[in-house]
Amino acid sequence: MSPTLVFDAGALIAIERRAPRMQALVQQARARNVSFIIPTAVVAQVVRTGGRQANLRRFLADPALRFDELSYPTALRIGALLGESGTADVVDAAVVACARSMNRCPVATSDPGDLAKLDAELPLIVI
Repeated sequence: MSPTLVFDAGALIAIERRAPRMQALVQQARARNVSFIIPTAVVAQVVRTGGRQANLRRFLADPALRFDELSYPTALRIGALLGESGTADVVDAAVVACARSMNRCPVATSDPGDLAKLDAELPLIVI
């Protein structure tokens, strides 16, 4: 199995904005055959209608991307994680639950503080 990188909402926003640090991260990851996985809750948080997100839409259309759907078992894990951490952000918890399910793979994030509240040992790549 190839290495995996989870994207949070901040990572997708950085892709849309063509942030140089995020572009470099994606390019380097692709060169190393790293696969990308995005929780569908993150997509719901970031994607809007209209034509102003063309960069993001192109990225999300890549057939190599994988998406972690919010299934009932995943929802239970997210709820337990929120209860354990005393936090309430379902999308952040979905990101952490996804990374945990992928052998604690790294998360590309612009919000390390909130993710660290959910799992202080999760590897984070701050963008």
